[in-house]
Amino acid sequence: MKNQKMQVKSKVWIEAGGEVVAGDGKINLLERIEEAGSIQKAAGEIGMSYRHAWGFLQKMEKRGGIKLVVTQIGGREGGGAKLTPQGKEFLRRYSAFREGLDEYIEKKFRQAFR
Repeated sequence: MKNQKMQVKSKVWIEAGGEVVAGDGKINLLERIEEAGSIQKAAGEIGMSYRHAWGFLQKMEKRGGIKLVVTQIGGREGGGAKLTPQGKEFLRRYSAFREGLDEYIEKKFRQAFR
């Protein structure tokens, strides 16, 4: 076997009752909804169907017990979606949790496998 440099890979997510509430992918969807003002646009940006994105959101809200997104049906002003105050706070907390985590894991890996 060829001597290859080892690397560490990790995935992190939050669960409630053994079911996934959020991870980096779902958080990315929330961030894009906030930026785009639309579930459809946000889903399209990450190559996901609207239906799949809507299912993600419903599961996140149910499992986390938090209303994350509020939608407005189209009309004269057009439809859209935005994060609730709780959704914005959830994003803020997740970002604080994730900040520096990859670097910490990399550091621990280098210490263990020098």
